[in-house]
Amino acid sequence: MVLTLLLLLVGAMAAVTAAPQHEPRASLDDVRFLLWTRSNSGDNECLDLIEGDLYSLGHFDGHDPTVVLIHGFSSHGYNGWAVDGKTELLKLGSYNVISVEWGKLAVAPWYPAAVNHVPQVGELTARLLDWLHEVAGMQGAGVQIVGHSLGAHVAGAVGQNLKNFRLPFITGMDPAGPEFYNLPESSRLDKTDADFVQIIHTNGGGVEEGCVGLKDTLGHVDFFPNGGDHQPGCTVGGDWMDLLTGGCSHGRSHQYWTESINGQPTFLSRPCSDWGTYTVGGCNGCGQGCLEMGFHVDRRLSGTYYLATNRNKPFAQGL
Repeated sequence: MVLTLLLLLVGAMAAVTAAPQHEPRASLDDVRFLLWTRSNSGDNECLDLIEGDLYSLGHFDGHDPTVVLIHGFSSHGYNGWAVDGKTELLKLGSYNVISVEWGKLAVAPWYPAAVNHVPQVGELTARLLDWLHEVAGMQGAGVQIVGHSLGAHVAGAVGQNLKNFRLPFITGMDPAGPEFYNLPESSRLDKTDADFVQIIHTNGGGVEEGCVGLKDTLGHVDFFPNGGDHQPGCTVGGDWMDLLTGGCSHGRSHQYWTESINGQPTFLSRPCSDWGTYTVGGCNGCGQGCLEMGFHVDRRLSGTYYLATNRNKPFAQGL
């Protein structure tokens, strides 16, 4: 517990008991849904919840596909990878990009409190999407949710709470591990939460291994770049430095996803049973289908896939 507390204090995500009276005062009223489109690509608009049910639409266009981005613990939806992701998406095409800003409910070091907010934020986001589908003409088939860390489990909660349509696609980027390791599928992200669930594992394992993500196979497709635990360029000084310097490998998952939107070469991966077999050349054949990890994943395939990446950008190596 002392070691876990140390990790939290230096910015890594882990479970620690916090005194409730010291937790920040925050509620679901502090959740914001930030919208970017090609018509307002620089400044976000807020899709406001009005009197519990109604939302302002801003530049939302129901004819365009919708991508929902959900940040994790000790993060925000108005900066960082969410902004990088929306920039790449709007380069690619005309999208409604909605970032779920729940940072006041996911503030460090109160990780257990943030975990408790996961289903609530998921239910609120599902209400927004149901309303956009029913009133604003959003096409359910064009919706996907991309969540990092705790945000991946929020994405699962969204899928579980939708009432007007079935969620087509979730990308879980290194879903958070602490307090989720032994939970039932109904309490964390899994492949029943959408028609297709893609998982990108970059820091999977136990905290004692310097990891904060789930390494279990959770989706229809699970990608394990570099074995799925520690990423090249993140372990200078040892595996523990990966965490002590801010969770480098944990963040690689959203860097890989963002690069995959427009980047060349692509993150082509091979079907394989484990990283050891991959590294000795035991997974060379693509007869059963190599698969591109990230935004352009082929949703017709399933299984576990492995690939190597570069230490620095661009990370993708192709084949």
